[in-house]
Amino acid sequence: MSNDGNEDPYLMLETSIREQLDELQPILPDCCIYRVPPKLRSVNEKAYTPQIASIGPLHLGKLELQAMEDQKMRYLKAFLDRTNMSLKNCIKVMKEWEERARNCYAERIKLTSDEFVKVILVDSCFIIEAILRYTASDMKEQTDFLTKPHMIYHVRTDLILLENQLPFFVLNGLFSIAFNDQSRTTFPELCINYFRGLMITRDFEKTVNNLMIQLKSGYEVKHLLDLLRISHISSSLLLRPEGRGKLIKIRNAAALQEAGMTFKRRSINCLLDLCFIVGILEIPQITIDDFSEFVLRNLVAFEFCHYPFDSYITDYIIFMDSLIDTDKDVDILVENDVIMNWLGDSSAVAALVNSLAIETIVWGTTGANFNIIYESLNAYCNVRRHKWKATLKRDYFSTPWRIVSTIAAVVLLLLTFVQTITSIISL
Repeated sequence: MSNDGNEDPYLMLETSIREQLDELQPILPDCCIYRVPPKLRSVNEKAYTPQIASIGPLHLGKLELQAMEDQKMRYLKAFLDRTNMSLKNCIKVMKEWEERARNCYAERIKLTSDEFVKVILVDSCFIIEAILRYTASDMKEQTDFLTKPHMIYHVRTDLILLENQLPFFVLNGLFSIAFNDQSRTTFPELCINYFRGLMITRDFEKTVNNLMIQLKSGYEVKHLLDLLRISHISSSLLLRPEGRGKLIKIRNAAALQEAGMTFKRRSINCLLDLCFIVGILEIPQITIDDFSEFVLRNLVAFEFCHYPFDSYITDYIIFMDSLIDTDKDVDILVENDVIMNWLGDSSAVAALVNSLAIETIVWGTTGANFNIIYESLNAYCNVRRHKWKATLKRDYFSTPWRIVSTIAAVVLLLLTFVQTITSIISL
């Protein structure tokens, strides 16, 4: 068909592109919930995928997660009965929050208004009810299989996955309305208590204190995974210099020890608060167990998407990857109380830490705070007398028996020397 002089040959294509542009969702400041980038997911897909419960819209409708939907509705009913809130009022509140909640997702959510509100409402009540039942024994129901210890761990793990998040303002807001600020414990404190078994550092009181300091300073929590993240970070570190540091290579734990360095557990709950003074590297103690990989991988993925220039947890992972190459390095850190190894096998810990750094070292470089430590470590290792001192201590003074043997050898050498001098003089 030929075009006449008045027909625009580009109109159809322009209209098609224009429609796509009109439908394009802008990325707004509230955006904080993402799909895990394929490169990170490919390392261990299971670590980012819910196994029991779908939370929010990103995994909605998956057949393998449908069994939990009836239990969610039971939790919704229990929540409404417990709080004396009407379902209509809950729906009204969620409708008011809908636009802001949608803006928290990086991708466009293709659900109708009613569908989206239902998902957010049911899942919010499920999370709050699960946390309350864990916290207060009198709220547990005998027929609730989710309160069994092994199920609690699996549900908790699903709730910290990056793709399984709800906006925290929805959870916190619904909790405040439901309990009308009558609860003696804040919702963030209840959450941290619920997730304490997943914490990389296990000093609970210091974790809560650290969290409350940050909340009082005005930090706005994005979601449950973000709450877990800031609980491991000191508020003072949030003020570190802007920009990224250059990548500095350091030796592993075995090589550092051979160079004369010693390791010591640091009595503080911030992962990044390292200290190096006069040959002693102090590191906060961490716990490595069956759930550590889920927590750390999702924290790294969240920083990859949301905090590329404030990737504190990723910086820490890269630091630990530098320290650990083999099971020997793990053994050194375990012996010095830096790592609590609940996996049992030191090789498994080394493999886990090394795998966590895959696809992170490519895009991440160490932060400004870590550069000072790295440069100090390298400078110490370059002084030869430190290595000589360490060798002397290891080979001759590491045990009481070696000390006795060394002293005996020195005494014998001195006696032989004196005897030789005396013989020479008597000639």
